Amino acid sequence: MKRKRTKTNSLKFQYLPDDCWELIFKNMRIDDEDYHSLSLVSKQFLSITNRLRFSLTIKYCQTIQETLNLVRRFPNLTSLHLCGQGGDLDELLRQISTLSINLTSLKLYDLRTMPANGLLDFSQNIKTLTEVTCSKTEYLRTTHMFLIADCFPNLQLLDLNHCEDISQKGIYRVLYGCRNIRHLNLADCSGVKLHRMMKFQVLKLEVLNLSYSTVDDRTLNVITKSCTEILQLSLKFCDDVTYKGVKHVLQNCKQLKEINLNGVKDDTILSNLASMVLLRPSLRKITYGLGQCWVP
Repeated sequence: MKRKRTKTNSLKFQYLPDDCWELIFKNMRIDDEDYHSLSLVSKQFLSITNRLRFSLTIKYCQTIQETLNLVRRFPNLTSLHLCGQGGDLDELLRQISTLSINLTSLKLYDLRTMPANGLLDFSQNIKTLTEVTCSKTEYLRTTHMFLIADCFPNLQLLDLNHCEDISQKGIYRVLYGCRNIRHLNLADCSGVKLHRMMKFQVLKLEVLNLSYSTVDDRTLNVITKSCTEILQLSLKFCDDVTYKGVKHVLQNCKQLKEINLNGVKDDTILSNLASMVLLRPSLRKITYGLGQCWVP
C-alpha cells in the first residue's frame, strides 16, 4: 500500500497546473542555465520556462533568422543583449522591431560603429525602451549621440562605457534630449571634457559614472552646475581631477550621498576628507585610495 500511495502522489505532483510550477520556479532562484535544463524535462516545462525568461544574450555567431527564432521563443523578454555582431546589425534590429515584444533594455557590446539605421527603425516600432547600452563602440560620433537623444527621449539609463571620442556636443544633446535620464555611464570614455556651460538643468540625473575618463576640474564644475540632483558620482582614476574639482561637486550637488575618488592622484584629498563631510552633510560614503570612509 505504501508503494502505491507514493506512486499516486508522484503522478499528482507531475500534473500540477502551470501556475503552480511557475511559482515554484520563480522561488528557486535559478539562472538561465538552470532554466535551460528544466526546459528539457517536458513540453510543459519548456513552455513555462520560456515565459519566465526575461533576458536574452545573442552572440555574433548566430544568424538573423536564428536570433529572430530565439526572440519569438521567449514572449516576455524585456532585455536584449547583442554582442559583437559581425553580420548586418541594422537589418537585425529592423526585423526585431517588427516583433510583438515590450523591450525596456537594449544592450549592444563590442561594435565597430553604431547601427544608426537599425536603431532608427527600432525606435519607431518599440516605444517601451528606457535603457540603452552601447559598450565598447569603436567609433561613436556626435551624430550617433544626437540619434540616441532623438530616438529614445524617454531613456532613464544610458551606458556608453569604453567608447572613444565622446564629444561635448554629443553629451549636451543627450542630457538635453533625454530629460528623464537618471543614470549616465561614461566610464573609460575618451574626450569627456566640457568647458562650455550648459544653459539648461538636468534635474533627474542621479547616478553619474565618469571613471577612467579625461574629465577635469572645469568639466566637473560645468556638469554639476546643471546636474544638481546627483546622488552617486564615480571619479575613479580620473587623473586630471583635483580637490578643487571635488569641491565644485560638493558645492553644486546638495543631495550627494556617495562619491568614489579611488585612484585620483591629488594627495590633498585625503587631508580634506573631514572638510568634505562638513561641506556636504548629505554624504554617506566616500571611497578613496584602498579604503572607504563611511559617514554616519
